[in-house]
Amino acid sequence: MHQKSLAAARTGGVMSAVVLGSLLVAVPQAAAAEVTCSANVYKRTFYKNTSLSGSPVRTDCDKTVSRSWSGSPASGVPSNNFGVRWSVSRDFGSGGPFTFTASATDGVRVYLDGVRKIDLWKNTGDTARAKSVNLTVPRGRHTVRVDYVNWTGAAKVKFTYTPRTSATYDRTKPLVPTGVKTAYNTTTRKATVSWAANKEMDLAGYTLYRRPVDSGTWTKVGTTTARSHTDPAVNPDDRTPYYYEVRAKDRAGNTSPGSTDTIVRPLPVVTSLTGTYDKATGKVTLKWPLNTEPHFDHYTVLSNDKVDGAYIWVPLGTTKGNTWTTAPVPADGETRHYRVLVTNDGGTTTYNPLWLDPDAPHELWLVVADGIAPESAPDLTLGSCTGGIQATASDTTPAPIRDFNGFEIERRVAATNTWSVALHKGFDPRPSTATATVCDPLPSDGRTYEYRARTYDTSGNYSPYSEIRTATLPAG
Repeated sequence: MHQKSLAAARTGGVMSAVVLGSLLVAVPQAAAAEVTCSANVYKRTFYKNTSLSGSPVRTDCDKTVSRSWSGSPASGVPSNNFGVRWSVSRDFGSGGPFTFTASATDGVRVYLDGVRKIDLWKNTGDTARAKSVNLTVPRGRHTVRVDYVNWTGAAKVKFTYTPRTSATYDRTKPLVPTGVKTAYNTTTRKATVSWAANKEMDLAGYTLYRRPVDSGTWTKVGTTTARSHTDPAVNPDDRTPYYYEVRAKDRAGNTSPGSTDTIVRPLPVVTSLTGTYDKATGKVTLKWPLNTEPHFDHYTVLSNDKVDGAYIWVPLGTTKGNTWTTAPVPADGETRHYRVLVTNDGGTTTYNPLWLDPDAPHELWLVVADGIAPESAPDLTLGSCTGGIQATASDTTPAPIRDFNGFEIERRVAATNTWSVALHKGFDPRPSTATATVCDPLPSDGRTYEYRARTYDTSGNYSPYSEIRTATLPAG
């Protein structure tokens, strides 16, 4: 006999027949393909037995557990002695008191996270029975499962789970709203606040609150069932920042804590400003965090410079970036002052007072390293003191324009090459003539000593040396 070999396809667990030679062979079909259901929608599986075991005949999605079948509920499933299972995993938000209600002909069981809550498991023919239980569902995600079997006759099953919304039972506060975002419209000068959907099943709505950044008092802006709200208040000058927070309310009257305070700045601000001085190029490079607000337009960089005898804020230029390099500035040891302003797309710019503000985050006070030595040498005089030679360095430059802060006096034996420091000292700034004196102890050996002096500044720059003065000690 000629033998034939045919491949058999498995579909839905149903047996199919193929011919192998002259023999009819039953071949089991493959299990139903995996099914993914939408959020909060039940996955439903059909079994052709009352133990809900083995491979399901069919798997699909069902929005509710509310069915009445007079015959077979699905292709391949018998009219009697079949089982159906519904299962859904969902977020219950803050949880709280719920009522689970089931009714069915024949057997129905309800589980929460695998724990049986309703058990009506008996052949009732065409007569339906019902049961309700009140329970507390913890916050977060949980799985609800409904098992149903029909032994004979009509097949009816229904299940619901609903929150208990009476204030008598529900004292659980809703979850704090999350995902709060803000937007500011520079045309209308109004702020819009949006947030993520709350997971509560008994949500009544949301309330938006506002307070100025320098106040602790919240003002109710409005109540909505939507997930965004526009503050009807008009910002008077595009400059006043406000904090906003959202609170959720359920149907029992419970109100959540406020969401994380979210600031709305009609005018974006520079939160910090840093800078470095490059000795090689003589340029200052400024840096600040880049603003990402949709109503940001550009920055203006300013330097506080002396113009016509007065210091004013002079614009250096504008940029949309967050760095700026200046033209070369003198390495004079002075403090340079810089400021970065922001302009929004409505044309409003950061308030720019004439004076310096050391506490302003968008203002930088940068000490430029001094690369300029004191211009002139000091005067040097020598005299005698007990046990040695007294050397005095002095300078008559007026105090307001002195470019040094100390004197250094050096000494060596005449006709030698090695100088030693006899004095390195600051001076009393109050007298009109700056002076520094040292009594240099030396032996009475008849030798001649040479002295010279110079001034220095805070950056370690030195002036030219004074003329060399000589003094000879008598031989002892």
